[in-house]
Amino acid sequence: MKNAIFGLLLASALAMPATAQQPAAADADCKASATQATGFNPDAPPPASQPVAGGRVRGAARGAAAGAVVGGVQNNQHDNAPDALKDEHRENQAKSGAAAGMVVGGSRQRQARRENRKQQAAVEDAASAWQTSYNSCVAQKGGAAPS
Repeated sequence: MKNAIFGLLLASALAMPATAQQPAAADADCKASATQATGFNPDAPPPASQPVAGGRVRGAARGAAAGAVVGGVQNNQHDNAPDALKDEHRENQAKSGAAAGMVVGGSRQRQARRENRKQQAAVEDAASAWQTSYNSCVAQKGGAAPS
């Protein structure tokens, strides 16, 4: 009698891994199928987001430098002007360049932010499509789809 019970326990213990492997194989098949259907791999790291801070400051600095260079070049064309007038002209060109650079830098910063949001939305949409495809596959194979 003991041998019969032991044999029954041993048979059920040996049978458990085989039945436990079937859902794992179905899970792997469904993951592969969903990845192939959507092109999204949930195991891959998400794309890196580009930093967008400081665009206006960088633009203003670049614009001021460009304005100062332009002012210097223009001053070289007028050698007979007093030095104080040349300095004032160079400062005005630098201020104008800084203002223009700040506008351009702000515009680029907003555009980068928009692109980051679009990219994040695309990743979220792809993840949602992958999950829907995966859940459908699991349901077809008779399993319970995780939420």
